[in-house]
Amino acid sequence: MNVRYTETALDEIRAIRAYISERNLSAADAVIGRVKAAIQRLAEFPLSAIETDMPRVRMTPVASYPYLIFYTVEADEVVILHVRHGARLKPWEGGR
Repeated sequence: MNVRYTETALDEIRAIRAYISERNLSAADAVIGRVKAAIQRLAEFPLSAIETDMPRVRMTPVASYPYLIFYTVEADEVVILHVRHGARLKPWEGGR
């Protein structure tokens, strides 16, 4: 399946990378690499993640890191909605 990112998701990924790279550039690269690997897995197995309380929104964790990927499956593409730290509120709970 194709993958499409919302502008919000792209902004969140950039923010994660910027935050971590201020402290450790190689760690930032590792985290973003894991995010990309998780998203690639979703492209191959789009219905493999758990459904959330939001209709049609699924969530998968990023292996070894405390980040969650929120997405939907629409026709022939996976749409990445959010990539955020697991300690933050969920998007539908008013979390930014």
